[in-house]
Amino acid sequence: MERKEFIRDLGKGIVAYSVLPLGANLSNLPKPKEKAKKVVEADGIYRPEGYHLIWEDNFDGKSLDESEWFYRMDLKMNSAQRAENVSVKNGNLVLAMKKEDFLGMPYTGAGIVSKRRWQHGYFEVKAKLTHAEGWHHSFWTQQGTGFLTYAFDRFMEIDVFEMESTRSSNHNLWIHRDGWSSKKKNWSSVHEQDLGLDASDGYHIYGYEYTSEGLKFYVDGKNVHTINATEDDYKHYSMNLWLTVIATQAEVTADLPAYDYFDYIRCYSKDPDASLPPKVEPVPETGTTVYVDNYDPWGFNMGTYWEISTDGDAYRGKNYYKWKPGKTYNPFRDWALFRPLIAEDGNYDIYLRWPAGEDRSEKVPLEIWYDGGAKKDTTKSINQREHDGEWVKIGRYSFKKGWNNMIKLIAMGPGYTVADAAKFVKA
Repeated sequence: MERKEFIRDLGKGIVAYSVLPLGANLSNLPKPKEKAKKVVEADGIYRPEGYHLIWEDNFDGKSLDESEWFYRMDLKMNSAQRAENVSVKNGNLVLAMKKEDFLGMPYTGAGIVSKRRWQHGYFEVKAKLTHAEGWHHSFWTQQGTGFLTYAFDRFMEIDVFEMESTRSSNHNLWIHRDGWSSKKKNWSSVHEQDLGLDASDGYHIYGYEYTSEGLKFYVDGKNVHTINATEDDYKHYSMNLWLTVIATQAEVTADLPAYDYFDYIRCYSKDPDASLPPKVEPVPETGTTVYVDNYDPWGFNMGTYWEISTDGDAYRGKNYYKWKPGKTYNPFRDWALFRPLIAEDGNYDIYLRWPAGEDRSEKVPLEIWYDGGAKKDTTKSINQREHDGEWVKIGRYSFKKGWNNMIKLIAMGPGYTVADAAKFVKA
């Protein structure tokens, strides 16, 4: 065989010269390009190329690893989320949906939130979701502890799947240039996408790839949607991972309790030696005197997107929230609450404070839940046109240890209802 033919036959992509000197070192010639290999793991699902597994939770223990996870414990839409509705059984994270009255909500849901905040990489869960009408099943990301969905310092959200039923999904990206109060919001979404499957028919794998160019969403290894959002155009934040289910309708399926199952969650990086992101673990205040401010990562909750304000100088902390309700009270939106972590049983004096103003409501009804949420007092109200920046004593109540005592402001107008801070003092 001629030397030229020999070189040509080495493979496509090699540049062969018609004349080579005698004794030429063929090992220095360029090698044929290798075809890219797809990454297939034991479950037969394709992952994006070039990623290495750096962290996972297979939910193999007897209970949730609380060193890695917060419980979602907010009141949202039509359910209160409870730690008691989270369990680990038979290698699965189990999130329960129940028909039960709890802190004024007719249903209870569940969820967990990672303590680590992740940015770029590939992330996936393997899940079997229950076909329960009226429930919102989701794998999503944003900053937070799971106590308040609409935290004022929330800047970004990625919704990997949001399913009101198990036959379709939303894939969303929210970016807020100046925080959640900003009007400069950027939104990219695909609503009610037909995934070609029923998420309740078995386990499926849902993932997203987050890079400096934007997002790609995957279902069972198939790229189903892409959102372009480069770092040149947007700041890319590190966010907590949320696995949750909440009730979104006034009437949900009667076949309760129902359950969502998660077999695992996995986090991949293109750097096989990447360090794990640190845990962000704000500690809730506790003791014989507990303050809860509207900007705290624990203890405050509101129904929807209340306005952030820094008007005046009589508020406590960084800011306060205000809300002007419509003509009819909406139980999904028109409330805010302060919910302390009580360290020991006993009688506690409750105080509220707010920046007063002529545009405030003259009568803000209160709901006070005490004895660990077993009892409710609805006889009290406050006038927010008075007592500018003062601590106003509401009353003394018997509290049980834990998170289930609270004071709730009902926004019924006319005028703005203000949520600034509360104080709980053991008598």
